[in-house]
Amino acid sequence: MTDVKKNNFLTSDIRHPTSGAARALNSWDAIKLLALLLMFVDHSGHFYFTGEQWLRAIGRGAVPIFLFLGGFAASYRFKWDIFALALLMSVSDVLLTHHLRTQNILFTILLCRLIFAWLESKGRTIERPWEWYAGSLALIASIFAVQYGSFGMLFAISGYLARRSQYYPQALARRFLIASFIAYGIFSAFYAGFSPINTLLMSITLCAVYLLLSRLEIKNISAGPHWLSRFLKLISYYTGYIYALHLIALEWITGVPF
Repeated sequence: MTDVKKNNFLTSDIRHPTSGAARALNSWDAIKLLALLLMFVDHSGHFYFTGEQWLRAIGRGAVPIFLFLGGFAASYRFKWDIFALALLMSVSDVLLTHHLRTQNILFTILLCRLIFAWLESKGRTIERPWEWYAGSLALIASIFAVQYGSFGMLFAISGYLARRSQYYPQALARRFLIASFIAYGIFSAFYAGFSPINTLLMSITLCAVYLLLSRLEIKNISAGPHWLSRFLKLISYYTGYIYALHLIALEWITGVPF
């Protein structure tokens, strides 16, 4: 790791982004809305249309977006409301299944943010990203502790590198993101037991998501009427709540644990 205090690493655009009701709908919101859409497709295949693997294949594109944004975020302050939602999901899952299972992805995202927050508190950043990549692959067994385990760290680091383009070559950030998608795609195909056609469908989805993430820039966008922009921004802001509460509802309605 490198000491970056002398390089004014903690600049205003990194630590204090425009946020809240004052800002306009932007590309950050749009990519989160896409992730939500892919998530709903994935969960429809898990809870209702269990024989339709193609739904889950397309839904594999949601996770990289959520985790990438966890690293791309302008601030890594600890979000107590997300932590509370993560705990609520865990308690609900224990009540439904009567035993403690792999913890949900909200914990994965929070853990990644805690690591980056610790780096910032020390005025340091990642010096050798590929060592972190190798370490994440070596810790693949972490998928049994939290959802997506160290794959979460791979995509979070990808977002971290992309956000800090003044310290990392663009080519490095893109190669790291490609390598993360390759590892995630191979794992997902084998873990889910996708057929060749569904593996191809997943690969097309992941390629499309990669193109979006590799070119992500925070800029304002227009979504038609003002009320629609406000509504979409509201959904984007409460993505974590939507994720947690809809999963809890689906688990109890269907009796199928996630």
